[in-house]
Amino acid sequence: MIKKTQSICLIFGLSLVALSGCQMISKTSTKVTDSVMGMLGQEKSPELDAQSILDLAKASQEKLEHLLANMPKNEWVYLENPQLGTAELQNKATNNHVLSLALNCKIETQRPSFSLSNANGQIILKAYDDSAGQIQFLLDNKNFGNPFQTYQSKQLESFKTALKQAKVIKIFNASKLYSFQNTHAELLEKPVNCKTS
Repeated sequence: MIKKTQSICLIFGLSLVALSGCQMISKTSTKVTDSVMGMLGQEKSPELDAQSILDLAKASQEKLEHLLANMPKNEWVYLENPQLGTAELQNKATNNHVLSLALNCKIETQRPSFSLSNANGQIILKAYDDSAGQIQFLLDNKNFGNPFQTYQSKQLESFKTALKQAKVIKIFNASKLYSFQNTHAELLEKPVNCKTS
């Protein structure tokens, strides 16, 4: 059997950034077992490397959608597309809310930010949104206020330091409390794409 390959451009949509990439896709599958397991409704969980990092350039759109739908919960996951130079950190809670934190910016002119999405992927809270009202970050129940407010470097640096040791991140806004486990907090040191303005 001769394998034919073709180049296909795919667009990946994530909560903070749109990722696109071209990759070679084989017309014949070499992993029949995965296809058979998928038809039986027993699909494999998305594969992350040992450091909870997924290379988006290696993922097809279907695999990416599967990953985002079945992303590990209660831990940080680093989503990266080296071909485009994009990277994002996400933490999916048990209730499927997703917290994206951008603390260490790849580009110095960008400013750190965060966004909070609901189970449907809609952003419900983000940094630098004057209409959001008061936002409070709590690390292990210690209140840090909104470290992203008018980007005060002292307050943000204190938050980043405490975040390294915290077990639970909570965000309080508009009488609602959102909670995330801070597992794999070491990933928060990795450079990501931040807010451009």
